[in-house]
Amino acid sequence: MVWRALLWTLGLVAAPAAAASSTRPAVLVGDALGARYISCSSARTLDSASDCPVWQLSSKELRIRVNATVPGDLINDLHRAGILEEPLFEKNFKQASWLAFNYTWSYSLTFPAQPSNKKTLLVFDGIKMGAEVWLNGQMLGTAQDQFLRYVFPLSAEALLASNTLEVRFPGGAERIDTQGRFSACTGGWDWAPYTDTREASTNANTFSLGITGHVMLVPVERAAIQHVVPQVFYNGPYPTTALKDREHGGFDVAVTVHLWAADAISGNVELEGAWGAKKSVSVKLNEGDNSVKLNISASAEDIQLWWPSGLGEQHTYAVQVRFMPSGVDASAESVLAVERHIGFRTVALVTGNDTDPAYVSESFAQEGSGTNFGMFFRVNGAAIMSMGANVIPMDELDGRLSDTAHIRMVRSAQEAGMNMLRVWGGGIFLPDSFYDACDEMGLLVYHDMQYAQSGHAPQACAAQDAELRHQVRRLSHHPSIAVWDGCNECQVIMGTPTGIYATFVLTVVAQEDQSRPIWPSCPAVGWATGVHRLTSLPNGNALTTLDPDKYTPIETHGYYQHGAGFPAVNGNNEMELFPSNIPINISPHTATGIDQANVFASEFGSVGMSSFESMAPTLHPDHWGLHGGAPADTCGGGFAKECIGDNVMAERNYPCDNLIIVYFGDQVNLSATGEKSFKQQLYYCMLAQALVVKADIETRRGLNELGLIVWQLNEIWPTGGWGSIEYGTEMPGQVVGGRWKPLHYWYRSSLFQDVMATCGMHGQCYLRNDAPVPFNGKVDIMSWHLHTGEASVASSFDVSLPAGPGAMHWFTVDVKSIDPSSMVLTSSVTSSQGSLLSHHTILLTEPKNLQLRSAEIACSVQDHLSTDGNVAIEVTASSPALYVTLTTLAQGRFSDNAFFLEKGSRKVIHFLPFGKLELDTLKQSLRCEDLSMYKQRKEETIVI
Repeated sequence: MVWRALLWTLGLVAAPAAAASSTRPAVLVGDALGARYISCSSARTLDSASDCPVWQLSSKELRIRVNATVPGDLINDLHRAGILEEPLFEKNFKQASWLAFNYTWSYSLTFPAQPSNKKTLLVFDGIKMGAEVWLNGQMLGTAQDQFLRYVFPLSAEALLASNTLEVRFPGGAERIDTQGRFSACTGGWDWAPYTDTREASTNANTFSLGITGHVMLVPVERAAIQHVVPQVFYNGPYPTTALKDREHGGFDVAVTVHLWAADAISGNVELEGAWGAKKSVSVKLNEGDNSVKLNISASAEDIQLWWPSGLGEQHTYAVQVRFMPSGVDASAESVLAVERHIGFRTVALVTGNDTDPAYVSESFAQEGSGTNFGMFFRVNGAAIMSMGANVIPMDELDGRLSDTAHIRMVRSAQEAGMNMLRVWGGGIFLPDSFYDACDEMGLLVYHDMQYAQSGHAPQACAAQDAELRHQVRRLSHHPSIAVWDGCNECQVIMGTPTGIYATFVLTVVAQEDQSRPIWPSCPAVGWATGVHRLTSLPNGNALTTLDPDKYTPIETHGYYQHGAGFPAVNGNNEMELFPSNIPINISPHTATGIDQANVFASEFGSVGMSSFESMAPTLHPDHWGLHGGAPADTCGGGFAKECIGDNVMAERNYPCDNLIIVYFGDQVNLSATGEKSFKQQLYYCMLAQALVVKADIETRRGLNELGLIVWQLNEIWPTGGWGSIEYGTEMPGQVVGGRWKPLHYWYRSSLFQDVMATCGMHGQCYLRNDAPVPFNGKVDIMSWHLHTGEASVASSFDVSLPAGPGAMHWFTVDVKSIDPSSMVLTSSVTSSQGSLLSHHTILLTEPKNLQLRSAEIACSVQDHLSTDGNVAIEVTASSPALYVTLTTLAQGRFSDNAFFLEKGSRKVIHFLPFGKLELDTLKQSLRCEDLSMYKQRKEETIVI
């Protein structure tokens, strides 16, 4: 967006004046012509000669002074200065956290200023952990909330010819109490590194600190625009079928403009939509904070709808607001202009059978959620089968976050077939680039407020009220955000401490945004009052929740497959085996569809490690092994255990022993170390994760679950975590945005495809259509002999299904003649036009029981590029090869992976680069694995 480009400008440089006819770039606070940016960014949008302001990070106690990066964080700055070793290597994060927590640190900047009679706003877009803000030896105030923008008004006399700005983080006993208003996963979660430092008042873990957002000096000529908040409302009747362009009821756009005036002033606020609608009002602003409301409309003939991924295009429109003080012309410097982009769509969180006209009629004027029925979303009237994952922060260290990584992560979700991402409540309000990418790619966002209990519960205070209002005003224009909810796993019950999420948190949210559904928590059973029955949009009444003990659950968290069998900070120290769910147990006895009782699963998943390429750079070669090549630690305590000892793998969250043994047997030496052994162990671990989640999703798609949001999408570091894509920063061994694990490829090939078919126990199979349009096509179930390569048709038929979600066709295949130890099934679904819609491999027993022959996999990278910039890789096998997996250090992904390759066949896989192709890196680092490489066989020698 235009305004973000200016916000990320480097240096103490004013923007060039805009012509009267041009659209002025917008700023979060202030006059675009006078804004001085005293923070750095990798994105330069002004004069290329501009210098990044040189911030200093210092500790008097330690006699340290180094250059710092703002936005950023302390630990990353100390690492870049050579004072700290790589924080994620071995257990360095513990020492780094101790250093950050126990000493006083100061960020300081010296900058010039011209004499002026203007008032100035000093703006901090993010400060993590408690800090004091000082200017020229005078304390301006304290910052205690990571998620709140701090604005300090300065008098005309406050700025001198030379100025010193200092942000001081007191350490040790003098630390400022933040009351838990920082990301809950800081310093540890069951997928994040655990530190040994804690905030005294909340006992919440801490890690790094710093100025995590941009810093601006904004001289105010007359006034400053703080926020422009456009919200979109549908004017037509409640839709239960998909709206069509030019045939719907049109929309209203309600815009609230928040301004700060240096003195009392009058003027005009003008609003213009890119589709031609305009509105202007005369205003009188008081000194300080003001708000102005305007409305414009958009008819069906004027605009095109915004749709989620897979349902249509993502059309957005600019909305521009201008403030013109009285007595100035349109080209004057004191004219302010801000632009936001919106999408025209209507969202309903449905909790009743709205396919029944009688229900719609009787519910029209009622409030509160439906009960004992279910939960799903409609967008523009189309029922959505929500498929996606939970998003956590991309790094504990804010200095390593980048827009490139966030955009690539969202793209990876969309390319895997996802249409919804949940922003988890124990992390952060994510960067604008994340939400912009979701808007552009059609990813719906299920958004927690940033509360996760356990030291991070809310308090009804002015600071948290301001935090909530700031974030909703900042984000609510995004069409991708489908729902706000109060918290992660807090179970909101009126009359108990968690009732505050209804009476305070979501009450504030609803005051700021009436344009989208609100929900008590994730998970929840719904509202008793305060929302419209049909849509779950706030109605202005007091919010009260349904008692979860009195109603059938409609939203669930779990099943979670934890790692066990080796002492670590998470998981059971002892071996804890579990059913493999191979083959899956499905039956045609569950009624499916949006008119039937249903469930929304907003968390479930399995742990899994990452690739050798990702894990190895954070470990000493002596520790390349799942058991770390050292004696096991002594680990005890609760969910997050304390481990005593020197085993670095004890700190990599969950072990993987039980998953490997369940699927691949107990013959694998999990205590072996070295590159070959570690690669085998990690290959097995990642495949085990994929097999767990594959069986789980296929079982759930045989039921009436209308939301499948997996825990989780991404990793915060290389570990035994839950993500389907790896840690995704620019650190060694990583792919920016995250390397795809086998599970993520399986989402793309079948699990998150709208139409897919699978088979389970006793040959019971189904075809499911979750698209909102009918399906016509063909299903092919083939059996393959793993020794001879012989293929047979198990079932093949043409079929038609009505529109989904939840349209099912059940069928059976004869498995009596299929030997599970030497044969596998494959499933493919093609459209009537011949397009392959989904494909995958079906096991009838665990991989440990398969009789495999050495497949002698060969992978050859072609020298020439295709017209779309991709690189072809030819993969061949002498025998049937199962779970052929390609891995590289090059930045990008493959068109398919972890696939079945028939005997003697030639499969062409394409490497799709993320940005510039690194052909030499691809060729030099590409490796290919399959199950036969590692599986022990009596008659053959393993070749690695």
